[in-house]
Amino acid sequence: MLEFSKQQRLLRRAEFTRTMDAGTKVVTPHLVLIGRRNDETLSKIGFIVSKKVGSAVIRNLVKRRLREIYRTRLHKPEGLDLVVIARGLAAEADFDEVARSFHSALDRLQNRLQRPAGGKMLSPVQPLS
Repeated sequence: MLEFSKQQRLLRRAEFTRTMDAGTKVVTPHLVLIGRRNDETLSKIGFIVSKKVGSAVIRNLVKRRLREIYRTRLHKPEGLDLVVIARGLAAEADFDEVARSFHSALDRLQNRLQRPAGGKMLSPVQPLS
């Protein structure tokens, strides 16, 4: 599925804030990825590129790159809401660098979300002899 339809996007402010407030965060030099589980089979993604990144032309270029990276990802996550916040280095980096950063962040996020809520499993306490 190489499309990027409206059903795959976070569109409302409430969706962004819900994800950012209750989500898990992964930080890379190029972006910050925040994700949380949703009750749907389809994942939704939204992008935030502030004026700190650059002019309108640069911000739109970064957004187009991020959309294309997600659109062409072969193994898209299922049942997640994702917010991608571009950092200043995303404007200076080439497409492949940003793609590697995005893919590694998404993989790390998925691994974190698959772990149990308590983190590491602890072994039972052994009595001292």
